[in-house]
Amino acid sequence: MKKNYLVFALNVIGSAIIAQSAITLGNANMPGSGDTLRYTNVQTNSVSNYTQTGVNFNWDFSNVTSTTEGVRDFKKSSATPYYIFFLSSTEYGEKVSDTLVGGTGTLTITQYYNFYKKQTTPVNAFVADGVGMTISGLPVPSYYSDKDELYNFPMTYPKFDSTTFKFATTTAGALPIKYSKQGYRTTTVDGWGTIKTPYGTDNCLRLVTTQYSRDTTAIALPIPGFPPFKIGIQNNVRSYQWFTLTSKIPYFEVTGNLVNNNFTITQMRYRGFKPASTNTVVNTTGVAQVEDISAMSLYPNPVKDKLWFNGQNTFNGQLEIFDLTGKLVTQTTVQNFGTVSFIDVSLLQNGLYVLKVSYGSKETYLKFIKTE
Repeated sequence: MKKNYLVFALNVIGSAIIAQSAITLGNANMPGSGDTLRYTNVQTNSVSNYTQTGVNFNWDFSNVTSTTEGVRDFKKSSATPYYIFFLSSTEYGEKVSDTLVGGTGTLTITQYYNFYKKQTTPVNAFVADGVGMTISGLPVPSYYSDKDELYNFPMTYPKFDSTTFKFATTTAGALPIKYSKQGYRTTTVDGWGTIKTPYGTDNCLRLVTTQYSRDTTAIALPIPGFPPFKIGIQNNVRSYQWFTLTSKIPYFEVTGNLVNNNFTITQMRYRGFKPASTNTVVNTTGVAQVEDISAMSLYPNPVKDKLWFNGQNTFNGQLEIFDLTGKLVTQTTVQNFGTVSFIDVSLLQNGLYVLKVSYGSKETYLKFIKTE
């Protein structure tokens, strides 16, 4: 009997040791094709202890002030306008902007994508590989001549990496402005433990990554024989990041500019959306389902094509539809939306969806079923 108790005790101790060990990240924990990853921005003055770290440390950011929400959408290169230029099966594009330069001039820059790649050689890393943009209607690729290894693997505690990078936009005459950056990046895994945000709690690694870059903009002058006018600045950016095994992007991150060792925060955000109210029930698939918190309703439900909205007043706002994986399916901005308005859902696949209605400072979540 004493032997059995001893074996039991050793098993308990062994389990505790395993539970209190750092996780290890690899390329499988990075974004992949088709990933739609939601995040919520945070007021930059609502966190004061983000620099603290340690072993088996508990970071609690659950009381931050949430503001706007967004989505990072990673598409396989073949699903972007630049699939001819980025052909690798491990290449992914993320749209940064629909329109970067617009107006009535002769130069327009649209469909701006950053491209990333999961590579195993010459090093196992998740890298920034290039940029795609459409210049006055012409798709133009730009590549890193020295790829930026954003994360080297395996990533665990403790670890320190330093890598170089070099990038320049195309030198073709289609773009009279050339942008280039060159420098190095340091990444330190300086802690591990658990992290808590309004979205949830999970085991994590804490990383501090700093980009030291010299950014140069060269502007071609419309004067024959004159060299381009160049403007160079030092661009140092630091990011405190907390990664989990399933977040794919930082579970929480604090990003800012570093000037003469003075850090100024420019952005804070966490993975996922904050539940809309105290009535929220989070199901196992990760979609926040909320009891009806107003007089708003939808009909018919189930619906085949037209989903009518029933509310007391008309409003201006935004409608977003999510499937049960948490993926944003469609979104639209509406005006004077009310009791005689409907949403066309005929193209949706059959299944259960969540409609998020945002108007003013209020939000309402409503469920509906799409059927044939």
